[in-house]
Amino acid sequence: MVPGLLALALVLGVVAAALAGLALAAGPSLPVVPWGYVGGVVAFSLWQALVSTILSLALGAGLALALARRTRFAGRTLLIAAMNLATVLPAIVVVFGVVTVFGRAGWLGEGMRALGFDMGSWLYGLPGILIAHVFFNAPLAARVFLAGLAAVPAEHWRLAAQLGMGPLAVFRFIDRPVLLREAPGLAGLVFLLCFTSFAVVLALGGGPRAATLEVSIYEALRFDVDFGRAGVLAALQIVLGLVLVLPILRLGTRAAEAAATGFVEARPDVEAVLPKVLDALVLALGTGLVLPPLAAVALSGARALATLAQPEVLASLATSVVVAIPAGALSVALALAFAGLTRRLRIARARPRAADAVSLAGLVILVMPPFTLAAGLFVVLRLVADPFALGLPLLALVNALMALPLVLRQVEPPLMLSAERYGHLAESLGIVGTDRLRLVDAPLLRRPVIVAFAAATALSLGDLGVAAFFGSGEFVTLPVLLHQRLGAYRMDEAASVALLLALLAFAFFILAQHFSGDGRAGDR
Repeated sequence: MVPGLLALALVLGVVAAALAGLALAAGPSLPVVPWGYVGGVVAFSLWQALVSTILSLALGAGLALALARRTRFAGRTLLIAAMNLATVLPAIVVVFGVVTVFGRAGWLGEGMRALGFDMGSWLYGLPGILIAHVFFNAPLAARVFLAGLAAVPAEHWRLAAQLGMGPLAVFRFIDRPVLLREAPGLAGLVFLLCFTSFAVVLALGGGPRAATLEVSIYEALRFDVDFGRAGVLAALQIVLGLVLVLPILRLGTRAAEAAATGFVEARPDVEAVLPKVLDALVLALGTGLVLPPLAAVALSGARALATLAQPEVLASLATSVVVAIPAGALSVALALAFAGLTRRLRIARARPRAADAVSLAGLVILVMPPFTLAAGLFVVLRLVADPFALGLPLLALVNALMALPLVLRQVEPPLMLSAERYGHLAESLGIVGTDRLRLVDAPLLRRPVIVAFAAATALSLGDLGVAAFFGSGEFVTLPVLLHQRLGAYRMDEAASVALLLALLAFAFFILAQHFSGDGRAGDR
């Protein structure tokens, strides 16, 4: 229990220190908060997150059903690979791809002008935010739904065929229960990710009318240096986020035994006309959303590969890697400690409420604005040292904490499964401590830990928010460099940096798939 208690103390201590630092910087006077503006920001944050979630889950469910029914068609492997890549791409790279395709000077804008139509700046605001959020989250939803459909027992499909079920009956009695089982937890996660979105809204929001709380906190700290207002906005986001996180924690997840193993029986609705038409439309829509931005990044970046040899690009690459790898490792270590403590409390001590509290402490960091963490720690460190000298470690720590909820969701289920299957046997044989971790837990943890490390590292690699806040002439990460070049309209150089970020993120995904020994991961 000691590692778990230490991890819990570290997370809670960092959060408390950050909030104390903001309160200290704000001073005794009450901050001036424009509540009318804040109310509009909160309303827009909730609205765009709600619409993004609905669109993402609808398209994700449609893609999952289409891929489940159409196991063989030209381009299926390419589409699944593109969907996998979309889930790990840095947000600022997606912004570049979306602007290149859908922007006024992009492919769509040029094509419409050739037809005599000027699309103007329609992309900036809610439309652009929705496109980017659906680009990210629809493939994620599709993967989750598809894994659930793949876990349907073969007997169900044989029975449906024997009963002569039509496509509507198959959907009603087999597909719909799976989708409804997965939808609540997935909807909560997607909503929370969109609600706390920063880079997408900052780049595509187009002004104060399309700002979220994250952007408002960034502006209060970066431009106005108003720690008091930032603290109030951060507290507001934390309260709203907790209201969202608590139900998610109670929804639970699918048991590990239901992991996808592939389709072993042909579905009886494959040859029906209506599913064929709907599947074709959904696959065309998904392909049109996912592939063009990825192609834009690849084609635009390939034209300017020579700029990658610039010293500032190489320095930014080194900085990003130096920050991302330790952040990923620390996030995995904290998640394992949290999961071990949760397992101990839930099974060995039979204290489920305490275990839920520990899980909540690990997940609540998702609703903690990263700028609040970074700015508060900056103020505290300023009392004892030069905070800019600690910029890289501070950035790695904050990125590790922000990735903790995602990593915890990866490693906690296999640890619980290990205890349920082999816990009593291990205790009877006296296998405890590191021996239990090595002999009993490791076989079930190997793949989740590798995938979680790759995901956490990719998230840290693509972080723009905290890096933009603390980035200086001494250290600049690749996302910050990309944002700077986009702002300066150096599009060719921005394209090459975007391509480099995309390739790095994809490399982490491929390496995770290879070392985890799961060659089928990309086809689920």
